[in-house]
Amino acid sequence: MSEERKNWFRNMATKEKVEYIWDYYKVHIITGILVIYLLGAFTSSVLNRKEYVLNIAFVGKYMDFDRLNEFSKEVTKELIGDPSGKKQASIDFYGLVKNPNGNFTLDPASTQKLMARMGAQDIDVIILDKNNFDILASQGAFLRLDEIKELNLSGLNVAKVEEPSNEVKPGAYGIYVRWNNKYLKNLGYDYNDKIIAIMANGQHKDLAIKFVKWLLDVK
Repeated sequence: MSEERKNWFRNMATKEKVEYIWDYYKVHIITGILVIYLLGAFTSSVLNRKEYVLNIAFVGKYMDFDRLNEFSKEVTKELIGDPSGKKQASIDFYGLVKNPNGNFTLDPASTQKLMARMGAQDIDVIILDKNNFDILASQGAFLRLDEIKELNLSGLNVAKVEEPSNEVKPGAYGIYVRWNNKYLKNLGYDYNDKIIAIMANGQHKDLAIKFVKWLLDVK
């Protein structure tokens, strides 16, 4: 074999080398690039994944979402305090709209989302209106607060279930949020006459109790 044939690739011009490599190895090159991209994306998602260890739901007529985002950061800092930033509080708003009878009710999209998250045990604390509280409380959705030793209810206006049923026993299942609450008054949220309750099937009950005490300034 002649030296010329041995060195055929070396003797090519740069453009010819690039064209040759692309023509014969483009499938391998594209596959390699995709593999590297997917591995990078997967690694990034794992490293930056957030773990929501306290899930809070607000139900109301309006909310300032910029302030709600800042409130979420404050809750994370005060109650979770994870320096890595991976463990956080998640706060969602579900809107009430006026129905043909003039009463406020959850809009269909909010109803569907809220019910799905409740069913998935993905809400720990909820702040909501009396009407929706009564409906959910009668179905056993909330934790009974007067049985929680670390939660002192004296001096608080509690929301009770008076009539026993198969799902729930009489007792205190919610607390009315006081007017001029120092955390909620700056949210642009209609929190007056709202009730805060802890979900019975929530996965982070200790943090939920801690949040209620912090929000209501319960010692």
